[in-house]
Amino acid sequence: MREQATADAYVPIIRAILLPGCLYYVYITWSHWQDETGFNLAVLASISAVTAISYYLIRRYFLTAEKVTLGRLELACITINMLIYINVLAYFTLYFHMGKLVYFALMAVIFSTTGVTLRATLFSVLLSLATLYWFASDLTPTLFAQYLSIGIASAFAAISMALLLRRAILQQIDARLLADELATKARHLADTDMLTGVPNRRAMFDRIDYLVQQRRPFWMGIFDLDGFKGINDVYGHVTGDRLLRAVVERAKTMDMEGATFGRIGGDEFIAILPGTLSEEEVRRIGDRSIETISDPYQVDSLDLTVGASAGFAHFPSMGSSSAQLYEKADFALYKAKSQFRGQCIVFDTAEDQEMKQAIAIERELRESNLEEELYLLFQPQYSPCMKRVVGFEALARWQNANLGLVRPDHFIRAAERAGHIRKVTDILFTKGLAELSKWPTDISLSFNLSGQDISNQAFIMSLLGKIMASGVSPTRLEFEITETAVMSDLETSKAVLDTLRASGCKIALDDFGSGYSSFEYLDELPLDKVKVDRSFVRKVAHSESSREIVAGLIGLCRKLDLRCVLEGVETESEMAILTPMEPDLIQGYLFGKPMPADEARKLVLDQEDIPIKVRAATRHSA
Repeated sequence: MREQATADAYVPIIRAILLPGCLYYVYITWSHWQDETGFNLAVLASISAVTAISYYLIRRYFLTAEKVTLGRLELACITINMLIYINVLAYFTLYFHMGKLVYFALMAVIFSTTGVTLRATLFSVLLSLATLYWFASDLTPTLFAQYLSIGIASAFAAISMALLLRRAILQQIDARLLADELATKARHLADTDMLTGVPNRRAMFDRIDYLVQQRRPFWMGIFDLDGFKGINDVYGHVTGDRLLRAVVERAKTMDMEGATFGRIGGDEFIAILPGTLSEEEVRRIGDRSIETISDPYQVDSLDLTVGASAGFAHFPSMGSSSAQLYEKADFALYKAKSQFRGQCIVFDTAEDQEMKQAIAIERELRESNLEEELYLLFQPQYSPCMKRVVGFEALARWQNANLGLVRPDHFIRAAERAGHIRKVTDILFTKGLAELSKWPTDISLSFNLSGQDISNQAFIMSLLGKIMASGVSPTRLEFEITETAVMSDLETSKAVLDTLRASGCKIALDDFGSGYSSFEYLDELPLDKVKVDRSFVRKVAHSESSREIVAGLIGLCRKLDLRCVLEGVETESEMAILTPMEPDLIQGYLFGKPMPADEARKLVLDQEDIPIKVRAATRHSA
């Protein structure tokens, strides 16, 4: 690099010398035509003309390559010097003038500038001065001594000038190379994830933007680790960081030719794959990567296991920019984490409208005044035994200025995906708590928590702080969770729910029976209530097996000392079948649709004739 930089620094100097040199020897050639004749004209004019032409060709063609090597430049400079030397030598051979011997000394000074390397400079200078002494040797001793002194002084001056020029150029080169090296290191640091050593978010998206600009097809895949947060919380960030490094080291060993792999934050990684791959090949690569990542790790004598989910999108068939591509890969990842955990999902173009709607909702979640637009409806929970409403479930609603009334499942899912769910939960919980404080003290309120809510202990403590500040008894509050909310990290969820229960709050498992392993949670989680999924209740009128299941669940809850809520009871015929089973609590349209806060308050303030009052309220709210 230093040699090439030296050549690059000398090229402009030599090119600058060649132009006036070419013009000078054109003039000398013309002078010879004017002053010389015969053999002398042929020799001197030919040499000067060749020199002029050679200078032009060297400048025009030899020194215009993109990269002129130092060896190539050295050869050019020796050629330039020798042409000067031959012109002077030929003239002195034909016309010896003692007074013009000083030309050889002047040549030595010129050669100090045109000698790119020290060896080329010494060769040219010594040749010029040796020729001076050779011609001067025929002079008297006194004159020879004078020319000897001139030669020594010229040699000293020429070599000193060459060394000084070379030193100045090399110092400048070294400074520039050092600056380039520092800039390269800084650029590397700016583009590298400091924890894992792989490209960071900036570097990966620069690469993606470049591929998009070049219109090169490729696949973008986003990988997210499942269960990493629990390990980070339980064993600490040091262990979590070592686990991330172990994941990256294992990912590097995977055979993915042409792939670029980087970390874009937290436990989220991104991969760029060549665009010649088919969807099926991408799924296989993604699933194989997930399988490899999910094998156990030995970290600080701990056997740790994390899973992974992935979402992929293709350029240009699924997006025309890096932003669009990322949105679609992220949408596919969210689908994988929420519905197909531990799998690789390729974005389905049929879901494009759904994704656009989700993005619009996310944008409104960021930009809208949620304090004003979010509100709650309340659905009664009726006790057949007590013939009265004993509590309500708070149901989230959002009336947006631009989107209108947004379905709860849509905006809650979008809030979870975009990381806004805790903000939504905080606003709605504050409003629910304020309403509960206006109700009789024997009425409870059920409030839903998402998986992201219960994965953050600090957020749960902030909710408990609100309860303490409100003066409402924690025993009147019940937090509902779903199987999917706890399944990603059961240990962390259990610890958070233990904290809630220790404060006096109740815990309910919602949609019981809709998952695959709900019975495990009856044993693992600190529960007070189970809400039987409405899919069973809807079938009791015409399915013997559904009746047996519901009866069995009611009996199981009774034996486990858990309250049991039957969801989705809508008709008198369903209630007639359920009554002999002695259900604990009923929640459904038969005893009340979701209603505004003022209607719920009116309902609980008058409990003398519950069935009539509730149905009247239902018809009014409908």
